[in-house]
Amino acid sequence: MALRGWGLILVAASVLSLVALASNATTMSQIEAQANTLLAVRRTISQLLSTGTVWAGLAVLSGWLVRRPGQAFAAGIVALLIALVVHYGVGLIFGIFDPDVWTENSYWFQVAVVVGGPLGLVGAIARRPDLWGVVARLVVPVGALLEPFVIGLFTSSAIIPWPTRVALVISGVVLLAAGTAGCIQVLVAARKQRSSTRERRAIADT
Repeated sequence: MALRGWGLILVAASVLSLVALASNATTMSQIEAQANTLLAVRRTISQLLSTGTVWAGLAVLSGWLVRRPGQAFAAGIVALLIALVVHYGVGLIFGIFDPDVWTENSYWFQVAVVVGGPLGLVGAIARRPDLWGVVARLVVPVGALLEPFVIGLFTSSAIIPWPTRVALVISGVVLLAAGTAGCIQVLVAARKQRSSTRERRAIADT
């Protein structure tokens, strides 16, 4: 099971990094402002795939997949590092990035090492049926609710081209919707679980 979990982590990290890379591809018509609608769509996808919520979700998912606390801690870090290496490495191969991309983005590798472990642990804890498990399962949805306001997706400057402003607003709306749906789903599932537990106890006592 552990080996399968690590395989799924590799796949998830690679898919996220490659899709995020593809969303950065810009055509000449977009550069020349001849395809602003397409540019807005592309920027929206790119913005969503670059959010802290999505990347944190990758680390949490990785911890969930391997289950055990020690492995979960390592999985959160490894998943983020794999995603970064694939993202910048493939981008470098195809000429999207220049060789300085590693030093220019070394900060993100440091962040991955610092936050990946705790987020992986959150994923492992999220499997628990108790209150701690519920809290852990709420981490990513709550992050989605907070991020639009923390990074100012709804308060972008008017001097920014409209495709980018639209992309920021849509990204914020999507995060809010996803965060709300996620929180509701977690809380409803927890309530059902508590009701089921009480029913089983009542049956056992009779």
